[in-house]
Amino acid sequence: MNKIKQYNTNNLQAVKCGLFLIFIFSSLLTFSYNIKVEIKNCPEYYIYFGKHRGPDFTVIDSVQAVNGLVEFSGKKNLETGVYFIVIPPQTRFDFIIADEQNFTLKTDTRNILGELISNGEKQYQIFLDIQKDIAEINKKRSQLEMESEFYKMYQKDTIPYITAKIDSLNQIQFDIYETYKTKLDKSTFVYDILSILSPFHVPDSIAKLQYEEPAIHYRYYIDHYLDRINFDNPSILNTPEFVFHKLLADYCYYFFDVRANKLDDAYHDMDNLIAKTENKPEFRQYILSYLVSRYEKPQDLRLESFLVYLYRNYFMINRPDWVTDQAFDIMKLRIESVQYNLVGSIGKNLVLNNQNGDSVSIYGLESNYKVLFFWEPSCDICTDAILKLKEEYSDLEAHNVQVFAVCTNSNEINDWKSFINDKQLNWINAIDIRNSSNFKIYYGTYKTPRLFILDSNNKILTKDVKPDYVYEYIKSYEEHLEKERGRFDFMFGE
Repeated sequence: MNKIKQYNTNNLQAVKCGLFLIFIFSSLLTFSYNIKVEIKNCPEYYIYFGKHRGPDFTVIDSVQAVNGLVEFSGKKNLETGVYFIVIPPQTRFDFIIADEQNFTLKTDTRNILGELISNGEKQYQIFLDIQKDIAEINKKRSQLEMESEFYKMYQKDTIPYITAKIDSLNQIQFDIYETYKTKLDKSTFVYDILSILSPFHVPDSIAKLQYEEPAIHYRYYIDHYLDRINFDNPSILNTPEFVFHKLLADYCYYFFDVRANKLDDAYHDMDNLIAKTENKPEFRQYILSYLVSRYEKPQDLRLESFLVYLYRNYFMINRPDWVTDQAFDIMKLRIESVQYNLVGSIGKNLVLNNQNGDSVSIYGLESNYKVLFFWEPSCDICTDAILKLKEEYSDLEAHNVQVFAVCTNSNEINDWKSFINDKQLNWINAIDIRNSSNFKIYYGTYKTPRLFILDSNNKILTKDVKPDYVYEYIKSYEEHLEKERGRFDFMFGE
């Protein structure tokens, strides 16, 4: 009896040990996500799996296809978002991942999108079906756009007809979005995507104010243009560039960029945009990062003011924890180089000495325009640029433009004087012998050469234009002023 008891005890312990080992082994084989991809007629290429993030993307994994089968798996849940599969050399398709992360995708290389199906959540297949419908529209639209380019040259009266057909296709595309939204729960990821892609709706009561009260009409757009975004769902950031990122870019263009002459109003609306991200760290990081990137080196230099505003209000006072020391130092250096020489601001006065030791200053110049040029004799690019500026000088003088050329290195005073004499630079040449004027801070001369054009009131009109373009710029600027003056005279009869 004792032997039987002993045997049962030993047997029970063995069973427990076996179950424990099975549990350990099975846990090692358990994945948080497991995505199978079955691809008919697929060579044994490495297949790539990745995630969208606006204009950027991340490659998560790559696996070689065997008999058309690929399996991607991992022990950490994937974020909800739009993902992609790349089949070399140039084939890609998008799909979504939300709550269900164990599913299969099937397709055929001979018709990737047409044969693409998913056995995941309902919204997974709907997302694929949307792509198929839009692909058909894009095909027709591309054909019409090609025809439009052709008929522009040979039969221009056909263009309105083609344009009408393209507009019709655009409306069909929007109708498709609305149709699929009716098939989805409002809490789903695809519903949030379609809401962003749908056109902005303006109530009739506001639309009729476009000409009667344009300010009210415009204000409605500013206040409601982003209502399509579900700011409670940060997963919407994990979408291709044409979704959230494009809407953000459009908003910045229409409501910030075009108001460079009304900066205070634009600052207010920029604050309102950022306020939408309060207690939403992923949105805040994305939007602030985008704004800094957009306005760091804008094509319209007036927009640098936005960069300075962002730095002073959202980085300098309360630095975000996601900004590294290196990134912060780079941003700080950038701000220091532009904050005192923003286009549209009044340039700082510099009181320096010329080659004879006499005092000269920017504010002391009496001319229609002032060209400030910062350079140093040991810089080949600088000397090439200053000689090109000299070629323009006779035209500039005739236009009542004075040149104020500043040597940025007081240690090169002898070379500076020699260059002036050798090249017969007969404009105002200046140097800060005692390094006391702070010109590096005021005009950002951490790099050289630098060129600024000021008007007679010392307002900075532009900067860093090429020396051989200075005269053309001033002529274009005066033509613009003349047109504005003519418009004013027409409106007010003066």
